[in-house]
Amino acid sequence: MQKLLVANYKMNGNKNFYQKVSKIINKQKLTDTLVLCPPFVYMPFLKIKNKNVAIGAQDICSVENGKSTGQINAQMLKEFNVKYTIVGHSERRANGESDALIAQKVNVAQGNDIIPIVCVGEKTKTAKLDVLTEQVKSALTLAENEEIVFAYEPVWAIGSGVQPTVEKINKAIKLVKDTANNLGFEVKVLYGGSVNSKNFQEVSKSNADGFLFGGVSNKIDEFITILKGE
Repeated sequence: MQKLLVANYKMNGNKNFYQKVSKIINKQKLTDTLVLCPPFVYMPFLKIKNKNVAIGAQDICSVENGKSTGQINAQMLKEFNVKYTIVGHSERRANGESDALIAQKVNVAQGNDIIPIVCVGEKTKTAKLDVLTEQVKSALTLAENEEIVFAYEPVWAIGSGVQPTVEKINKAIKLVKDTANNLGFEVKVLYGGSVNSKNFQEVSKSNADGFLFGGVSNKIDEFITILKGE
């Protein structure tokens, strides 16, 4: 089955870096769908010719326009052919982004034919997965029954180099899908959280529909190794 692979570059890179990424990615023969999410200002420098590669945003404004200094709205993103947007990443939740705001962003994205990738995850390694149920329910409050993706990213694993077991990943994925299904939605669920070339084969044994990559996205050679399945 074709996987959805999402590279979240966060606040990294420069003009030359994304031009280099473009050249390297354009040479790859990809069977999976790859989504590249650079900082907003570097989107123009991703000149992608590979049909299996799409441009994504790291965030989207919850309103269409108006007095929102520093924000980027859906129509601006569409001018750069953005097909996906990450919503509710743990780093934004940590800065005060609420479940209600995330639900609004999902609504705006879908209303503009941008597929939301909603991040959910527990904060500590010992926390129960029940929090995922509430995060999923809230995210779908204003959603249309259209394509939507969730990314299970246990907060404690991000940047730590440590992953939950495949068994726990599968349990979380099932919980997210069951919760969404009970509300009438059929969703894809990715896994993210310190995924790199050393642990990719192991997490690939999970039932994830794809993966959300963070730090490794900035290491071009290592990232290409993952894309090639080496």
